[in-house]
Amino acid sequence: MSKNTNIALKRNDALFDPWSIVHLCTGVALGWVMDPFFALSLMILWEPLEIFVLSPFLARFDIVFGHETLRNSLSDIVFDAMGVGLGAWALTALATPPFNLF
Repeated sequence: MSKNTNIALKRNDALFDPWSIVHLCTGVALGWVMDPFFALSLMILWEPLEIFVLSPFLARFDIVFGHETLRNSLSDIVFDAMGVGLGAWALTALATPPFNLF
């Protein structure tokens, strides 16, 4: 039995946290090298995978990941969309992507 089983962890409810920057930067990168609709769809599909699959699986090994509220998940999607927009339109206007996926 884990030594952390008696600790009640609070879900991440922040609108902005360090992961917001990760979502923004990942969105820029994906929006730059793939179709914006596909990139955003992929990033939106990540959220339920993170919360409902990865988080419970990693919790078995005492790894806290994806322990967030709907509010935080939706703000992550907003940062994803901003990143994809920046990558697809602003960055592409400045530099040609080195390759294109999908």
